[in-house]
Amino acid sequence: MIRIGTRTALALIAFSAAGTVSVRAGEEEQAALCRDDVMRLCLTSIPDRGRIVSCMKAQRASLSPGCRAAFDEGMTASAGRRSASLR
Repeated sequence: MIRIGTRTALALIAFSAAGTVSVRAGEEEQAALCRDDVMRLCLTSIPDRGRIVSCMKAQRASLSPGCRAAFDEGMTASAGRRSASLR
């Protein structure tokens, strides 16, 4: 599973369920960028974070520009961490 996507999904779930949550600034920013996209495109996937990430991948072309950039950045960073851990 994509690490940044998982954090975003968790933050989105927490924001929608509790209204406030203590998350790191980067995660909070990414959640803010993608919140509307998740609600619009992947509402039926909530609260399953794995399904949210899969849905967002499948709906990548429909993501808002800010969310797409944050999601792509997270996928790239996650892939780099995975390849480094395999060495």
